[in-house]
Amino acid sequence: MAKLLHISANTYPPLYGRHHHTKNIWQELAGGFEEYHILARSENNAYSYSREGNIHLHLVPRLTQRSKIFFLTSFWMFWLIKKYNITHLLSQCPIVGGVTAALASRFFRIPLMVELHGEEYFRLFQSQSFFGRISASLMRYTFRHARKIRSLNDAMTQKLIQNKITENIVLIPNRVNLAIFNKQKKDFALKGPLKIISVGRFVWEKNYLNLMRCLHANLADFHLTLVGGGKLKDEYERYIHENNLDQKVRLIEWIDQKELVDLIVSSDLYVQYSLSEGMPRTIVEAMALQMPIISTDVGSILGVLTDRSNALVIGSDSCEELSRAIGVLMQDALLRESIATQAYRDVVEKYEWNTVFEKYKNEIAGMRYEHS
Repeated sequence: MAKLLHISANTYPPLYGRHHHTKNIWQELAGGFEEYHILARSENNAYSYSREGNIHLHLVPRLTQRSKIFFLTSFWMFWLIKKYNITHLLSQCPIVGGVTAALASRFFRIPLMVELHGEEYFRLFQSQSFFGRISASLMRYTFRHARKIRSLNDAMTQKLIQNKITENIVLIPNRVNLAIFNKQKKDFALKGPLKIISVGRFVWEKNYLNLMRCLHANLADFHLTLVGGGKLKDEYERYIHENNLDQKVRLIEWIDQKELVDLIVSSDLYVQYSLSEGMPRTIVEAMALQMPIISTDVGSILGVLTDRSNALVIGSDSCEELSRAIGVLMQDALLRESIATQAYRDVVEKYEWNTVFEKYKNEIAGMRYEHS
C-alpha cells in the first residue's frame, strides 16, 4: 500500500496531546494508506514525533508565529521521505510547504497533490508588488510539477483556468460529517430577539467588527454569537463594552462540537459577512444543519451557494445589503425554510463526508509520477 506524507504549515499538539478536530480528518484519510505521515509545526520550539496506529505526526519547531518560516523548515521532508519510503505527497499550500514538496517530488520521483483553501492565492496572481510576483511565480512552479491540483468547487476551478492553470485540476469539495452535524433546524418561527450566529476565526477577513456595527445600527432587538477566537478578540470586546452590547453579543473562543451543533440549530440565521474567503467548511456545516444562511459572495462562495436557492447571497459587505437581506428573511418564513431545506439537500447530495472522502483517497492513491 501507499505511504503518504501530508504537509501543513499549521501548528498542532502531539497525537497523544490535546484533541483537535483535524485529527478526525487524518484518521479518515489514513484508512487508505499503509502509513499516513504528517509534517507540520509544533506549538513550541521543540521537534516531536508521535504515532497512533498508522498515523505518524512529525512536528518541527514553530520558531515564529508566522507560518512563512515553514518555507525553510519544511525541507525536513527530504529526510522523512527517504527514511519512511514515502510514495505520495499532499501539500495544503502551494507556496509554504508546497514549493519544497514540488522539489521533493522531482528529486524522489513521487507524485504530489497540492490543495487550495484560500482566496489569497488568487490575489497573488494579480499582485504588482515584488513579494506578490515572487509568490505567484513560486506557486506556478508548484502547480507545474503537481500531478493533481485540488479545487473545492467549480468557481475555484474557473479562477485557476482564468490564471492559466488548466491541467491536472480535480474537484474535491469540502465535506461535512453528518454523524456529527446530525441535527437539522425544524422550527423557523422567530421568537424574541433575532438570534444570529457565525463561526470563524476572529480575523479581519471575517469582518465581524463591521457585522456588529451594522446590526447595532439597524436592529433594535438582536443577539449575535461569534464562535472561533483569535487575535481580534480584544478589539471586539472593547467595541462591545463601549457600546453597551454585553447582553446582545457573545464571543466564544472554543466549544465542543456537540454544543456547537445545538447552538447553531437554536439560532435563527447563520451569517457569513466575510471580506475574503476560499470556501469555508463552516458554510457547508451550517447547510448540513438546515440553517437559513446569508453570505457575501466573496472568494469561491458562489461555487456552493446560489442566491434564493440555498441561501441569500449579497454582492458586497455593505451594511445596507445585509440589513435588506435580514429584513427579507425576517418577513418571509417560507423563504427562510425553503433556502434552509435546499441547503440541506445540497449537502446530502454533494458534500457528505464518506462520499467525498472516498473520492479524496482515491484521487491521492491513484496518482503516478509523470515519468513512472
